Amino acid sequence: MQDKEIVERILNGDVQAFELIINRYEISIARFIYQMVRDKETAEDLTQEVFILAYNKLFTYKSDYKFSAWLYRIARNKTIDYIRKEGKVKSVNLDDIGPICSNESSPEEIIEFRELKETIESFIRTLDIIDKQILTLRYTKHELTFNDIADMLNMSLSSVKKRYYKIYDKYEKYLSRNNLVKRGEDYELQQIR
Repeated sequence: MQDKEIVERILNGDVQAFELIINRYEISIARFIYQMVRDKETAEDLTQEVFILAYNKLFTYKSDYKFSAWLYRIARNKTIDYIRKEGKVKSVNLDDIGPICSNESSPEEIIEFRELKETIESFIRTLDIIDKQILTLRYTKHELTFNDIADMLNMSLSSVKKRYYKIYDKYEKYLSRNNLVKRGEDYELQQIR
């Protein structure tokens, strides 16, 4: 069932249908928020607040727009409000986000994944908050387009694209500046593209 159909059901009184929205977006919204606040508990709390606010403001959603973009915009605004109020952002730890390799991975693959994770964590720490948001939004499971990201961040499409490709260039420079070897066919770069 499409998001717009679920929203229609909720607005027509099927309150239980909101559970479908939560199930669909909870993990990716939490990851998005985590990228900004760097604290698992805070990200979980803010995620709950985002869904409460989204439910209460659902009547303001315009079906001309992608629902995920509307929801991520609420998450972004809520998180920025929190950061302004609390003034806290912790350092990144991808372990809090979720496992990076499966249980069937060989010891060599696990070591390689850990090295890759450390490289990506280190690189992400060099980015400003807007670049982190663009990167996070681009790689959610909801496959947000550059248009969606531009709408959510209140930026022009060309600005989002320029920043995205600059992130990619920064990553290449980061690897070379830190004498990090690209394994395989630019494996690390494929992770960020």
